[in-house]
Amino acid sequence: MERLTIPTNKSESEPQYDGPYEVSSIELQIDEDIFKGILYFPPKKYLKPYPVILFFHGFPQLFTLQEIIRKYQYLLDLGFAFIAINFRGYQYSEGKISISTQVSDGLKLVEFAKKMAEKNIFDEENINILAEDFGAYISLIVCSKTHLINKLLLLSPIIDLKKHVYENSFLTILRYIDTYLPGNVRGIDDFENFIQMTKHELSRDEFKLKFAIKNLKVNSFKIIIGEDDKITPSSELEVFNQFYKINPEFERTIIEVMEHEPFYEEEIKLIEKEIKRFFLDI
Repeated sequence: MERLTIPTNKSESEPQYDGPYEVSSIELQIDEDIFKGILYFPPKKYLKPYPVILFFHGFPQLFTLQEIIRKYQYLLDLGFAFIAINFRGYQYSEGKISISTQVSDGLKLVEFAKKMAEKNIFDEENINILAEDFGAYISLIVCSKTHLINKLLLLSPIIDLKKHVYENSFLTILRYIDTYLPGNVRGIDDFENFIQMTKHELSRDEFKLKFAIKNLKVNSFKIIIGEDDKITPSSELEVFNQFYKINPEFERTIIEVMEHEPFYEEEIKLIEKEIKRFFLDI
């Protein structure tokens, strides 16, 4: 089931706008679970078919979809459509979190974008992914399973996921999320079982980073990372040099002093500049 709806009490034939942007809600179904998202179109001066950016969020996903859209509003103003979703197990989407469900959700979202392209709403040659944190790891796996993604940009990615899952602190993090962010992430309440399930998933070749990197099917690939990122040290990027063989080689931008998340205005501006340059080929 795929559903594109208008989030309003007005007639569904009457589009809703958030300022200059037409907006619709999205519902996609896998098995018995529905995961939800929001689609913003660029201002009317831009004509269909639109290039589109699919946003893959991180863990534990604290921001609302509207906050994500506002964060990347400048991409709308450059003519891109923008889709932000909650993977299954997060916030308003149904189901429980796992690597396999998020990969399935990502592939379903790419399939949805392709169907929108078949209706001449999106440009099938310009379907792109912008991913943060854990969503970046998921996007790498997704892009090893589909050839439909034009550009892939990873912002502060989780690269060595296995390292984090096997650390003792991971259990503490899960307990904190379950206690202080109730309902934000579902499927982690049985902590030991969730950790064992995730370890089992990471043992499968299709979910290993090495497999994903070797089989990436994108035209352009870029990573933006903080020089002082403790969660993903920039040295972990070397794994791509070992396995990434397709042309062109991936770009990397290291933001001086920045940690895992941009905090200062100058960091945010630098990231915006790099994102614009990458998606606009400038």
